[in-house]
Amino acid sequence: MKPISKIMPIFILMLLLAIASVAMATGNQTTEAAKITTAMDLYSQAANMQVNTPKKTELLNRAESILSGVIEKNPQSLDAHRKLMGVYLQKRDYRKATETLQNAISISAEDPKLFIALAILYEHQGAYEYALPVLEQALALAPNNQLAQEYKTSIQQKIDMQRVAMDSAHSN
Repeated sequence: MKPISKIMPIFILMLLLAIASVAMATGNQTTEAAKITTAMDLYSQAANMQVNTPKKTELLNRAESILSGVIEKNPQSLDAHRKLMGVYLQKRDYRKATETLQNAISISAEDPKLFIALAILYEHQGAYEYALPVLEQALALAPNNQLAQEYKTSIQQKIDMQRVAMDSAHSN
């Protein structure tokens, strides 16, 4: 058995390293949260401006840059992904918004709200055939989610109307 005087310095060193790791992780989380807050301040300023003004574009580009940097350092930051998706929506860059949301789903595949948001993006682009299975995934996760149920019904009606219109056009 080792004397306590030889074990104690190792224990203290390990304890100090553990405390430093926790402090560093907390510091990184604080920095990440501060960056996300800064990006959201820029986003909020831009939200009240008219579309395609140089100032709005500048604010959204800065928010995008900050959030992309957060994600680069912490690819698992679901909050940064969600906020970046919002920036892309403001910029009307639906492709990047969709990619960002798909990345968020890969981080948190058990969150039905992410699937509903993706379905909304698909619907906004007129891609109903993609929205429907995404809503089915949301309902598989949360069968009683009323929003997903109602939205699925709405999307199915739009798909049915498209089919009727196409059938009508082909029969003429």
